[in-house]
Amino acid sequence: MSGGINYSKWDKMDYGSDDESSGAEEEDTPKVTRLDAPSAVTFSSQGVNVEPSCQQISATNSMPMVNAKNPDGRTPPTNESEKQLARRKAMLIKNGSIYIDPETKNEVYWCQDRNEAILSVRYDHKFILSKDIRVHVKGSLNYEDRHAAVGVDSAIDGVEGSKGKVVISAVINSEPCIILQGYLGYPIYFSESELEVDWEIDVTDPNMKLIRVTLRKAVPMQGLTVWWSRPLLHFAEIDVVADIEGRNLTSDGNKSVPGEKTKHDKWKQSWEEAHKMFREKVKNIEKEVIDI
Repeated sequence: MSGGINYSKWDKMDYGSDDESSGAEEEDTPKVTRLDAPSAVTFSSQGVNVEPSCQQISATNSMPMVNAKNPDGRTPPTNESEKQLARRKAMLIKNGSIYIDPETKNEVYWCQDRNEAILSVRYDHKFILSKDIRVHVKGSLNYEDRHAAVGVDSAIDGVEGSKGKVVISAVINSEPCIILQGYLGYPIYFSESELEVDWEIDVTDPNMKLIRVTLRKAVPMQGLTVWWSRPLLHFAEIDVVADIEGRNLTSDGNKSVPGEKTKHDKWKQSWEEAHKMFREKVKNIEKEVIDI
């Protein structure tokens, strides 16, 4: 039979706690200090001293400055951003203008080229959701009549000279709210196979959202260009010669000054002279009798 278990190896075990250790043993034990932020560590005869660094103090105490011109605390726009905004607004009113609607006080930018005019209406996007916006146009011509806009006078709602009506609205708390409405001064047409006007929400600048409505110009005959003096009858009119790019140039290509004839003026004069000569020629034609 084998011998019993020898317990003598446990006779010299130390059952004391760490708190009962001698001071010398504590000095030999390494200590670790965790630094949760940038700190300054100083070694001296008195020991090690840890304090927050100057960088951390300045970062903790720094608060966004509130400027009278920038009360929301956002970073003021740089010169470059201001230039971009200026360029964008210039494109929004190319061959057009900016207008403050007297009824709604909304800013309306409008521009045009040979084929279409675009209304860009600024609205309060903090209170009006995009999904609640409605755009409706009545009095528009069909696509097949886009080159036959002769004698068009819808006289909608009894308004003389109106060629249609534009209504931009939104639904707020189940109630309709007008953003812009007015009567068209020129005829327009819908795109092929479309029964409504083209429009979209422009979010190029989150702080300046726009409702962009594209109005396609209807003309009396194909190839003819009609420059609009205003898109809606209650808008201020522009000069369709001086304010249209390319039409306010002299024969040498320079921009005209007030009182100086432009290319358009000279072309118009030549046309009127040619028309006058034609009328005189027709007037002086002798009638001939033809025997049948």
